[in-house]
Amino acid sequence: MKRSLILLSFALLSGNAYSQNIFPVKLNSCKVEKFCLDCGDIKAGYDKKDFQNVTDRLNSSLNLKGISGGIKFQVLIDSTGKACVLSHTDQSNNIITQKIIDELNSFKGWKPAATSNKTEEKSSITLAFLIKDNTIRGQVERVDMNVFKKSFDTPKKPEIFNKSYKYKNENLNHYKITVWNSKNSNLPNNMTDHIAIDGNGLIWLTVDEGLVKFDGNTFINSEQNITDKGKFFAYYELESDNNNLKWVYGKSNIYSFNDKEWTIYDPKVIGIDGAYEIINNAKTGEVFFCSDEGLTIFKDGKWSNINKDKVDALPSNRVSYAKRDSKNRLWIGTFSGSIMIDENGKASSFESSDTVLKGKSITSMDEDEEGNLYFTLYEINRADKQKVNNNEGIAIRYNDGTIKQFTTENSGMPFNHANCILYDKKEKIVWISTDRAGLVRFDLKENWENYHNENSQIPTSYISTMKFDKNGNLYLATRQGLVKIERK
Repeated sequence: MKRSLILLSFALLSGNAYSQNIFPVKLNSCKVEKFCLDCGDIKAGYDKKDFQNVTDRLNSSLNLKGISGGIKFQVLIDSTGKACVLSHTDQSNNIITQKIIDELNSFKGWKPAATSNKTEEKSSITLAFLIKDNTIRGQVERVDMNVFKKSFDTPKKPEIFNKSYKYKNENLNHYKITVWNSKNSNLPNNMTDHIAIDGNGLIWLTVDEGLVKFDGNTFINSEQNITDKGKFFAYYELESDNNNLKWVYGKSNIYSFNDKEWTIYDPKVIGIDGAYEIINNAKTGEVFFCSDEGLTIFKDGKWSNINKDKVDALPSNRVSYAKRDSKNRLWIGTFSGSIMIDENGKASSFESSDTVLKGKSITSMDEDEEGNLYFTLYEINRADKQKVNNNEGIAIRYNDGTIKQFTTENSGMPFNHANCILYDKKEKIVWISTDRAGLVRFDLKENWENYHNENSQIPTSYISTMKFDKNGNLYLATRQGLVKIERK
């Protein structure tokens, strides 16, 4: 009987797009920062003659007799021509798929994308491999961006990994949920990945390749106008500081806007040309820029930097998140672990501790009135690169110094990967956003609630990040538009 390798549905891009990974099986072996999807005047690709050698090796090493089917791979290609497979469609993780991944990661014939004669730092392309007549063939499949964007109009179903906790959601009816999207408002598109709320109460959003502000009624285009945007220009990070400056990272530059004019900052002067995260520290007046160059700090018009040359305990210069607490302690998450620098400048690495922060990177943080700290975590050096629900979740550092981790194993967390955590001063609870299970409400006692597109008016299970306005209303940046949650 003929064997069939059923690995994918050949629909181009389904709604199963997680973060920057467009296929359902997400790999965690790549160093992923910001990248563009199949972009450039000259798109990323490969030397055809060299790539033929890849398919020749696959055909000679694999037993494909009687097998038919196909697999798609999302491959990240950097400016030097190095590649790494980000995601693919084979949820069975067949040995054929693993062999293709090994070949793609080790292939030396990749060619990076370029825009306006400048090489793109990183871009991803799709490769489709088809097995037919005992032979495997592979080729680039270009992304139809209109189809890709439209795929987000239908949100994916929530993935609840916690099967033991019973969510009663008793407080859901106490909230009014309002949604603005491209169908019921003038929001340009629904891809709102970043949000900031300025001193005037205006809401700022990144929307795909654009930047808008929202006054409660109308979305207004507010893009930078001092550099040529070319054929592709995106805003990757966004924040508003104490002086009402809006900060963005857009295409290899840091910009600020003072409501009248834009300023671009020379990377040679400030030491960075981008950021994983921009964080305003309201109590100290500092703005943090987390990047591959360490932690860059802007305060009172001056720039400074913390890196491994200055702080030996810093696990890595690749800083993903940083924030100060009320005691002036600085908490830093890197791609190799987390540290805390106390008010006297003493640095303590959690990699040498026996706490739950060992082996974790802090990815967001908030604090309550009692000095308890709330973290979202990312597990570094994962043993199982294919695993989705990892040893992450959230952690609370109580004001007595003890730290407790909450996961799907010991709490009501529906999924262990959280994007953001915020302490709600009015309700004395925390809100947690996830990219697969929607929004989590935890009363800091025993009650966990989980809101998403199948049990509430929240239109998605993918929530990028969150902000409170001055009235305590919670705003969510999602792939289905802007969401406001307010107590009735």
